[in-house]
This record gives sequence, structure tokens and C-alpha cells, in this order.
Amino acid sequence: MYRIILVLINVLSLLFLGLSQSSGDSINLAKDPAQHLLLIPDSTGNQIIHHTGYCLSYNERAEQAEWVFYKLTTSSISVNIRRNNDYREDPLVYTGSARLEDYRYSGYDRGHMAPAGSMKMNSESMSHSFFMSNMSPQIPGFNRGVWKRLEEKVRFWVENNDSIFVVTGPILDDPIDSIGVNNVIVPRAYYKTLLAFKDGKVKGLGFFLPHSESNKSLYSFATSIDVIEEITGIDFYHNLDSPIQEKAENNSSVKTFINK
Repeated sequence: MYRIILVLINVLSLLFLGLSQSSGDSINLAKDPAQHLLLIPDSTGNQIIHHTGYCLSYNERAEQAEWVFYKLTTSSISVNIRRNNDYREDPLVYTGSARLEDYRYSGYDRGHMAPAGSMKMNSESMSHSFFMSNMSPQIPGFNRGVWKRLEEKVRFWVENNDSIFVVTGPILDDPIDSIGVNNVIVPRAYYKTLLAFKDGKVKGLGFFLPHSESNKSLYSFATSIDVIEEITGIDFYHNLDSPIQEKAENNSSVKTFINK
């Protein structure tokens, strides 16, 4: 019953906002900022939580988000807001989020899903990025290496777009470990899906990264959003018009994605 109520609340909130899209390969989200919420992935019955700068779907079993959604623009990263490193439990998680103690002495980093470097809209968004619901246990060499490189690359790409909508998260099946009294799952891999908007045009791209250190080119991890959907069982960007969705979610070429 709890999950049914959560699903109904999430669906009704989206229906209330409404959706109007133009035909063809273009879409105008600028007219109504509330429409941005309609790019949130499909609900799987978990609690959806809205924080300043991002929202997430919290998986209680895994004690972390199954996905985190945020919009990235040049204004998201241009303000000089300093990290506050105020890691803390998320008060909005009904069942209680993971805690600092779960990670302590575990050997794993508290890896951001919505990165602090992309939450520079204001001091509140920066602070909210340190809720434990936005963390996942990551191998230090992964978190500070290839994962960081990908976060930085996405921020670089937004400079040539009007905005990029990001959905990112862990692969929760077949975990490699668990930590803490709350048995926080250590994922075997992570993903990012990107939806870039420029002059009303939409382009998409996915990334799938095994949870290990790597010096490989980021482009070697590129894949389509369709593939990420098959792996995760999550329906991304399902409110887009079908022709736009199919074209964006089928692309696996970085060259196509970054081409002006």
C-alpha cells in the first residue's frame, strides 16, 4: 500500500503540471520551467524526493538513490560557491537514509551522484548536495578518477548547449559489497544519461562505467540511453514525443552528441 500511494502521488504531480511539446525534432521547455520536471524518469515505486538543484528516487533496500536527476546550465557552475562538506542524513527520506557511520572506516568514498561542482546555483543547492541520499559507496580511485573526469566533461559540454539534463545512478543488482549497519549496497557499476538542448534541438547520450579504477578514454564508456534502460529497467525521458525520444535515446556516438 505504501508503494502504491507513492506511485499515485508521483504520477498525479506530473499530470498536474501538464506537457506541451512541438512536433518534429524540437521541443521548447523554456516557456514553462515546470515542464522540466516532466523529464524525470519513470517511477519504480520508490520515494521521489525533491531537493534544491536536484531530485532523486530513493531505494530503501540499497540505502541510496536508484537515480538522481538534475538540470545543468552554465549558471549552475559559474557562481563561486564553495563546498561545505556538510555530509548528513536526508530528513526527507521517510524510512531514514544512510548515515555517516555506514561509510566510516569502510574504505569507500561518499561518491556524489549530483556532483557538488554542478550544484553551484546557490548556497542551498550546494548544501543539499551533501545529503547522504545523494551518496553511493565508491572505490576512491574510481570516485576521484574516471567518475570525476566524466562529471567534469559534462560540465564542459554544457558550455556549448542551452542546458543538459542528467540522470545518473548506480547499478543495484549483483553488488560487489555492502557496508555499515544499514547494509548500504556497493554497486558493481554506474551510469549517466544526458539529454542536451540547444536552440530547441535535442540530443542524447549514455555512459556505463564499471565500478573500478580506469585510465581509459571516457568515450570508451559511451553507449545509448536505450542500453542503459535495458540494464536498469528504468524508463528515461518517457514524456518526450516518440520521434524525439527514439532519436535521442538511440544515439551512442559522442561525436553526434557534441556536434554543434
